[in-house]
Amino acid sequence: MSAPDTNIGIQEKRHRPALLGIKGAMLFGALMVIGLLGLNMMNAGDPDAVTNTDQAGTAATAAQTDVYEPGTNSSATPLATD
Repeated sequence: MSAPDTNIGIQEKRHRPALLGIKGAMLFGALMVIGLLGLNMMNAGDPDAVTNTDQAGTAATAAQTDVYEPGTNSSATPLATD
C-alpha cells in the first residue's frame, strides 16, 4: 500500500540537496579511482618504479637482521638504581 498524500514534486524539491550531495560524492569517488588508475598506468612503463633491485642490479630481498644476541641489549632498559 502506498501513502495517499504522496506528492512526488514536493518530495523531489525537499530531497534535491541530499541527492546532489550523493551524486557529488559518487563523482568524487569515480574521479579518485580514475586518477589512481592513471597514476599506476603512468608508472607502469618506468622500470625503476616497479623493480626490486638496487643500483648494482642484484635483488635486494633479504631483510636487515640484528647483530646482537637475544637478551644482551642492555641499552634498551636502564638499570634500576636505589
